[in-house]
Order: sequence, then C-alpha cells, then structure tokens
Amino acid sequence: MKRQITGLSAADRCAADQVPNGVFLVRVQRVQFRRQAPKPYYTLSLVILEPSRFSGRTLSSRLYCNPKALWKLNWFLRDFGYDTELLGRDEVDETQLVGLKGVVKSATSS
Repeated sequence: MKRQITGLSAADRCAADQVPNGVFLVRVQRVQFRRQAPKPYYTLSLVILEPSRFSGRTLSSRLYCNPKALWKLNWFLRDFGYDTELLGRDEVDETQLVGLKGVVKSATSS
C-alpha cells in the first residue's frame, strides 16, 4: 500500500531550521489555558531573545496545573518575575504573563 505524505521530502530541510538544545533567554509571547480532565495545562509560546543568532524563533511548551505538577508552574512564575501578590492569592492572570522574560533550557526530542 502506498501513502502520500505531504512535506516528507522537505523534512530534512526543516530539521536544520529547528532550535538546537541549549539555554535561552526568552519572552512569553502567548499563553492559553486548556482544560483537559484530569490534567489542565497552559500552552506557552516563547520567543527567543538570546543568543542573538536564534533571536525571533519560537519555542512551544506546556505547563500542567494538576496537583502533582504545581511545583513546576510555581517555579516558572517565580523565575519569570510574575506578580508575587497574585501568586500569593493562587491567581494566574494570563495577561500578566505575556511579556515576562526568563531563561529556559530547550531539549528537542528525537
């Protein structure tokens, strides 16, 4: 059986455009809350600021909000300079997240 898979021949060129593993200074560009029982999460779009050769490229990530993963959400909010008063009240305001800057480690999966 033959299958037509659009974009397959260009896949090796796309790999060269990907961001390699490393540490990057990023800015939060977009945040969206997704409610998926039993693991709600935030999707993040992060724009690379440094190193400059990757500036403008984006990384995507998820931050889960289930009880076992709250430590990671708390870490992210604190490290990116989120409002401590809102954090102290257990509130996450998506509009306050956009524009925050911080350091992330990118690890592409194979």
